[in-house]
Amino acid sequence: MKVQLKDIVLAVPALSKLSAGDLQLRLAYKLKRMIPVLQKEADFFAEQRQKIFEKYGTAKEDGSFDFTAENEPKAAAELEELLAMEVTPEVEVIDIPITENLLLSANDIGLLMPFVHFTEE
Repeated sequence: MKVQLKDIVLAVPALSKLSAGDLQLRLAYKLKRMIPVLQKEADFFAEQRQKIFEKYGTAKEDGSFDFTAENEPKAAAELEELLAMEVTPEVEVIDIPITENLLLSANDIGLLMPFVHFTEE
C-alpha cells in the first residue's frame, strides 16, 4: 500500500479512537498489528517536522517556534513536501463490517479509508 505521510498523520487520532472500541478478536488483532507500523511513520514525520522547525525557526520557551518572514515560506514548503512524501507501510487494509458496535464520526471514517474498508454484510 502506497500512501502519503499526510494520510497517516491525519488518521492517527481516528485509529486511536477505533482501537479503543470493542472489536471482534480477529479485527482487534489486525488493528493491533497495524498501529505500530503506522505510528512509526507518524514518528518519522514528527522528527522531520522538528528538524524543519529548528532549521528555519527560533525556538521559544513554550516549545513553539517563531519564523522570520523570509524563512516561513521555506519552512512551509519543506513541510508540504514532507507531508506529500509517499511511503509504503507494510500493512494490509482491514475489512470492518458496519455492523460492528463502534462510534465513529463521518470525518473519522474518511480519514480511515486508506487503511480500513468498511463493508456491508
